[in-house]
Amino acid sequence: MSKLYELNEQFKELSTLAETADEDMSVAIRDTLEAIQGEFDEKAKAVATVALNIDLDLEQIDLAISRLQERKRIIKNRHESLKEYLRENMEAAGITKISHPLFTITLAKGREVAVIEDESALPDELMRVKTEVAPDKNAIAAKLKSGEEVPGARLERSKSSIRIK
Repeated sequence: MSKLYELNEQFKELSTLAETADEDMSVAIRDTLEAIQGEFDEKAKAVATVALNIDLDLEQIDLAISRLQERKRIIKNRHESLKEYLRENMEAAGITKISHPLFTITLAKGREVAVIEDESALPDELMRVKTEVAPDKNAIAAKLKSGEEVPGARLERSKSSIRIK
């Protein structure tokens, strides 16, 4: 069987030849064109079938991606929930380190971070300028840690965290 592009070339050549052919030759060319047209149609249907199968594959892949993304979200939430459960219980029991031959669990103190209570009360030198104005929490925390008073902000310890190594 011929390839689709070969049939296309034959079809073009015969169409050009038909324009200048005499009556007997025109009948022969027309018959040949009809045969080529039939073969071309069959090839085109086969290509279309493959394209439709690819469409179905793509739909199935999209469904699998959606399903796996949802599964990833659920597993990630379970992971975070387990770590939070462990952190809360270690903190409540006053346990800061648990050793195991394969890993060590450490309850690390949370670092001090600046909590902005009233952003409008902060001095301008403690504000970072981007496309919008926002407090520079690092600069505010540094001033608060050094003992300076910053209107509109206070130091607070963040939640402790779990490290599994």
